[in-house]
Amino acid sequence: MTQVKETTISNRKATWLPKAPGISWAALGFLWVIFAFNGAGRELLNRVSPLIVSEYGITASTWGNIASLIAIATGFLAIIGGIWSDKIGRGWARKKSNIWVILGYTIFLLVIGISFISVSIGLFVLFYVLRNAASGVGESIEVASMAEWWPAESRGFALGVHHTAYPWGTLLSGFLVTGILLATNNDWRMIFLILPPLVIPVLIGYWFFATPNRFRNYERKTIEMGLTPTVNEEYEEIQQADKKGAFKAILKNPNVMVVTFISFLAMAGYIGIGFWLTPYLTYVAEFDIAKAATYSVIFTITGGIGQIVWGSLSDKFGRKASLLFNFAWLTVGFLLLPFTANGLLWLVLIQLFIGLSTNAVYPVLYAYVSDSAKKGYMSTALGIQLTGLFLGGLSPMFLGYFINLGGGWESHSGYQVGIYILAGFMALAFLMTLLFTHETVGKKRGKDFALVSYESCGIEKNK
Repeated sequence: MTQVKETTISNRKATWLPKAPGISWAALGFLWVIFAFNGAGRELLNRVSPLIVSEYGITASTWGNIASLIAIATGFLAIIGGIWSDKIGRGWARKKSNIWVILGYTIFLLVIGISFISVSIGLFVLFYVLRNAASGVGESIEVASMAEWWPAESRGFALGVHHTAYPWGTLLSGFLVTGILLATNNDWRMIFLILPPLVIPVLIGYWFFATPNRFRNYERKTIEMGLTPTVNEEYEEIQQADKKGAFKAILKNPNVMVVTFISFLAMAGYIGIGFWLTPYLTYVAEFDIAKAATYSVIFTITGGIGQIVWGSLSDKFGRKASLLFNFAWLTVGFLLLPFTANGLLWLVLIQLFIGLSTNAVYPVLYAYVSDSAKKGYMSTALGIQLTGLFLGGLSPMFLGYFINLGGGWESHSGYQVGIYILAGFMALAFLMTLLFTHETVGKKRGKDFALVSYESCGIEKNK
């Protein structure tokens, strides 16, 4: 009886968990925590913004411009950093580029916490821009590392779980921020001095974990399981390939360049929600400001769930199919957002609804580009994508413009125009995905419709 039960449980696990060596799961643990610290560093700006605005005496419009500048800075060096990381090495060897980037964005945050350095808003912005520029490079390396430590057949699942570090990992960091503020009488600089260095022990652990022998063991076990390692025996040949030719090939690939533009639209919508929702609930729906700030992040609860679910489904049903569903879902979700003013029940249900797709698109977009990148240049392709993605940080600028044009913070019309534009972005992303990209995995690979050729996307027709 006991033996039968154990076998049943084992088989049941195998039906919903993807096949992967144990080493892959260990790598996922290390890289999840590292990415959580990366994302938390970006979110610190939002966590302490009232204290910073008060200290420096910043107006709302000026703060919006600063927030956009810091957000788009995340993509400033992503392409250069991606090329650099690919050149230094893939698989286990990516730790050689990643360690310098992580130390860089950690040090820049620490510097912000030193009072005589961040004495002016100019120096504060400078170091945050530098921090986020390093952070964008770090993300391209961290996503590429995650893809390379997992079998290609489970790439969407791995990237989906990995990317939950942003909504859920940064949510956990929020509790630490609250504790530090309570313990230091709202000294926001102490957050920058205490929180960033906590990543160092994890970084040391990953450095000793990511070794050539362990990576070869992962590759061997992956092949024994009948799966495909992302990095394989072609590695040495790839490292000697023509870098310039490879970069041009990436720029000509619609599955990379069109997805880069789609990533811009997706991020403009995501950052737009963060800028739009809290003041809408405060000034139009007339929620208490503290409650508005709390209720405006409900969508992150289902955001992490959506990443895992749709990352996994994209492995089976295809990246393109998953993106089409999610951008259609988001179009409806954005159109529903103005109804959050109708009461708490509407607010919760609509946010939980839209949250199922707000974060879900990112691991699928990353997997789409990773699938389509020329072998040996995954981080380069991801760097290009992240440059486009973080240009979406411009959305607070034009949303603020339309809110002001519509009569200011208390006027409903400006918010309405802004949210219609964001819904239009999601609809445009749907059309761009449908018409200008080709499926990379699943039964529709080589059989789907698009206005671009299969060859331009590096895909054989009807394969």
